Amino acid sequence: MSLLEVSGVKKIYKTRFGGQSVEALKNVNFTVEKGEFVAIMGESGSGKTTLLNILAALDKATSGTVILDGMDVGKIKESQMAKFRRDNMGYVFQDFNLLDTFSLEDNIYLPLVLAGKKHAEMKSRLDEIAEPLGITNLLKKYPYEVSGGQKQRAAVARALITGPRIILADEPTGALDSKSSDELLDLFTKVNQMGQTVLMVTHSTKAASHASRVMFIKDGVIFHQIYKGDSTDTELYQKISDTLTLLAQGGDLK
Repeated sequence: MSLLEVSGVKKIYKTRFGGQSVEALKNVNFTVEKGEFVAIMGESGSGKTTLLNILAALDKATSGTVILDGMDVGKIKESQMAKFRRDNMGYVFQDFNLLDTFSLEDNIYLPLVLAGKKHAEMKSRLDEIAEPLGITNLLKKYPYEVSGGQKQRAAVARALITGPRIILADEPTGALDSKSSDELLDLFTKVNQMGQTVLMVTHSTKAASHASRVMFIKDGVIFHQIYKGDSTDTELYQKISDTLTLLAQGGDLK
């Protein structure tokens, strides 16, 4: 069984004025295997952020199903949804979403505090991931005292500390400079090699080239994908670039 199964997902929004319907997602179908690193690419308005929000249970599909490790996300009661997200998903935001009044350490601990974990367990979990993420010496600092790349490392640690089934990343390099982006992408690769499943939405060809599979969404459907296989990051980068160029020219990908 796949870790994530998305079947027939549609999302229709009603405009506030006039009652017109906008079909953001038309019929999305794909699976993600445990341990995969999947990137989803698409132009603004293609539906990729809507899809990510549905996968993260931040929004509900109009129809279709999202199954995470055998659990139907759409059938989880609203009262249990926050706990479900906390226990099963790690989320990395473009703008970090760190609290400036908390140290990096306390920001990372937050989902475990909300889950009622003891301090000893929280510290043990953080000790396991802080060194591989290169943040051991930063934990007592506050977000305004560190760089964007260091903030994003802390955000990744916060996503990882609950031991999630999947990490969902929304344009994680979007607010970073080139050097910090490279470091974060190397970090995602390392985390994935440790067995963590990662699904990332991105505009960046460079970011997507670190994934093991790249899916392209257009007009609300997944219509093409590339598997990395034995390709290097550079070779996958070129394949992605060629695909995007062909799409822009209206070419046939089949």
